[in-house]
Amino acid sequence: MTLSFPRKVILYLVEVGIRVLWVIDKITNFSLRDLLSFLKVFFASVTSLIFVLFLVYSYRFDYLKMVAEGLFLSNDSVSNSAFISFPIVVRKIPEPQISAKSALAVDRKTNKVLFEKEPSLKVLPASTVKLMTAAVSLDVYKLDEEVEVSRYCSSIEGTKAMLPEGKVFKVSDLISVMLVGSAGDAACTLATFKISEKDFVGLMNKKAKEIGMELTKFSNPVGLENINGGHYSTAWDLYKLAKYATSISFIKDVVGKNNYIISSVDNSFSTTLMNTNKLLWEVPGTIGVKTGTTENAGEVLVYEYKDGIEDVIIVVMGSKDRFGDTKLILNWINNSYSWN
Repeated sequence: MTLSFPRKVILYLVEVGIRVLWVIDKITNFSLRDLLSFLKVFFASVTSLIFVLFLVYSYRFDYLKMVAEGLFLSNDSVSNSAFISFPIVVRKIPEPQISAKSALAVDRKTNKVLFEKEPSLKVLPASTVKLMTAAVSLDVYKLDEEVEVSRYCSSIEGTKAMLPEGKVFKVSDLISVMLVGSAGDAACTLATFKISEKDFVGLMNKKAKEIGMELTKFSNPVGLENINGGHYSTAWDLYKLAKYATSISFIKDVVGKNNYIISSVDNSFSTTLMNTNKLLWEVPGTIGVKTGTTENAGEVLVYEYKDGIEDVIIVVMGSKDRFGDTKLILNWINNSYSWN
């Protein structure tokens, strides 16, 4: 049996003590009372030394911290701690064959990779960039601020809510219609009303670095291609963006809405946009997050599924069938892994 270092030290000290007593007994003729007094002092000294060694050992290897966590943390906290290895593989089945160029599925609570296919490949992100547009908008504006739609934004390319030039809307409504209906005119308005579009995109790229999106470049707030040198991202970076964006309660609530009605401040304009993520209707447990599609990017989807203790974020990029690919990955995960 192999002894740990602290135990070896203790045994060594005991052995030394016994030898010292033996030598003293040979040299001197202690009375029983003297011997008991000596033993009392000796063992008190040894005990103190052992206690000091224990404190040093505990500090060095965080033993006391681990004991405290085990005693005082709640069951929920313990289940989320580093001591828990879930989710675990319970069945070995072939991975799904998907059309996406790049894909990633991660357990949100532990950051454990459940499925991957070229997750660091730089791919066009399309309208999933609007998650970052929303996050930066919340830094620039208050939700109840009012902004006016410019001619430039009312005529922008891509999916729109057909917001009329000159109409005034609340920031909360613009963010909502941008995330639910992927409205590019709403994204443009948020990115150009208070500061310049260039400065807004600068804030997007700054925040990307702050949250660890090292392989991402944003060139515009809408997700359009071939603007300001183009843009790119990866499945890994979009996972980080999704995790960050949905940690903001307002965004998390909005991305789960099936539709959104937006009205101008004067109520002279109103329109309803349906959520572009059809899995909200098809897969129970779906809670968001954002779609994206362009001719060059193909189909992109950042998706989150939560059912009980399972909380998974799936990203597919460059797909020919983003919803089909995502369902294949999700079904494979649910058949392969267990969370309890």
